[in-house]
Amino acid sequence: MKKNSKIRAMKLAGLVTALVIMATGVAYAALQSQQIKLTGNTIQTASANLLLSTDGTTYASTLTGYSFSGLVPGGPAVPAGGQKIYIKNTGNAPLSLRMFVGSTPINPDSVDLSKVSVIITPISGGTAQTATLQSLISSQATGGITLNTPASLASGSSTGYNLSISMTADAINGASASISGIDFIFTGVATI
Repeated sequence: MKKNSKIRAMKLAGLVTALVIMATGVAYAALQSQQIKLTGNTIQTASANLLLSTDGTTYASTLTGYSFSGLVPGGPAVPAGGQKIYIKNTGNAPLSLRMFVGSTPINPDSVDLSKVSVIITPISGGTAQTATLQSLISSQATGGITLNTPASLASGSSTGYNLSISMTADAINGASASISGIDFIFTGVATI
């Protein structure tokens, strides 16, 4: 008999528990609102786009480069004053500018590319940057060297640089040398 009353007590406790759970569920459902929706959302990034010019007027994504001739190893950079390039941000995000050389140049005279320097001077003023041709080739794997001026190119803005080339006296061994197929690549990374 004691066993039967334990069983009845357990059944009663189970029944009370079930009723409490059902009552709570019913009360919860009665307090829950209907679903409302915010549909058709779209997530879109800003755009990053650069164009290049040699005259600051006509821009394109690819231009024919310059011939930096008459260079005397150990002498001043050529040309005096540099060759002009302009970069325009046609995207809608501010960009930090970077530069690298896209592939290994044709170097039949075995010029030491670590002794050939590219001097990048901002037309608007600021400190010139110097990078070796070899460092520009190597930096392709990491996205290039960061151009310091401007720190960020605003959407719709443009900036200009003078490019010149120099090399140390011991960069070549012989009466003359030539390096060709040098593709300077400029890219922009969105800044906040």
